[in-house]
Amino acid sequence: MVTIAPPVSNELILTESRTMRAQTIERTDVLDKVKALSLLPDGIHASTEMAAAYYEVGIDTVKSVILRNREELTSNGMHVLRGTDLREFKRETEVHGEPLFVGVNSLRLFTRRALLNLGQLLTESDVARQVRHYLLNAEQVVRQEIQPHQAVPARHMTPTTFRQVYFSDVPEKVFWDHLYREYLLDQRNTRRDALGNLSKDGYRHGHPRSGKGDKYFMLPEDMWVDAYGRPRGRAVVRPDRVRDLVEQLIAEGLRANPFISCTPSRPALTSSEVVDGHVIQFRRGA
Repeated sequence: MVTIAPPVSNELILTESRTMRAQTIERTDVLDKVKALSLLPDGIHASTEMAAAYYEVGIDTVKSVILRNREELTSNGMHVLRGTDLREFKRETEVHGEPLFVGVNSLRLFTRRALLNLGQLLTESDVARQVRHYLLNAEQVVRQEIQPHQAVPARHMTPTTFRQVYFSDVPEKVFWDHLYREYLLDQRNTRRDALGNLSKDGYRHGHPRSGKGDKYFMLPEDMWVDAYGRPRGRAVVRPDRVRDLVEQLIAEGLRANPFISCTPSRPALTSSEVVDGHVIQFRRGA
């Protein structure tokens, strides 16, 4: 029988620690538990105005958080539509033939993950504080319920989260350049914007490369598919290949965090780490 610990009171740990945010980012179900969540007609995205309404703060407050945390929010699904992409989205979200975004030249969208990430970062919202309380309490219960010898595959671990857990000492640019050379398609700045400049990522940017990329990465099941049937989104690490990928990247010269050891000649103990609400086993150098 599991005894649930008292509620965690220091919810600001999530606003201060990106590692903690990464560990709880998959718990998007918390959003519906705290408050009814409204989404656009596609059932996947919310606008900036909708995000502000959910957290009961002003739009300027949301924009301020975006300005300080743009890279992290983008890695969790926030993106801006312009030009052809925006026109396609307007058609897809029409209600009774009427577009929702008349006269809009750009549109920032939040996925559930990005909305949850926003709540992890907002300090001026009572709703966001409730979201963080739920996240920390759920994380504490998961750590108590899962015994150390159990191994539950991580689900939908993004490359960003993977790096934070296993290769945080590797500079971000070095890590991504390696993935783009070996595992993921690099289509940065290969598509033209409304002015004809090559400043937009290709439609398959971040998808697994055939062969080596497919072995360790996959496209998530909940990707947004545009009007032309193109899956839009980035790859995630295959749940059953997390440790294999760690060992492979170490063999290729990336420096893993100190607690990771894959030297065959040394004895190793099985240990575990809770990531995204799931326990991942890895080898700790003896």
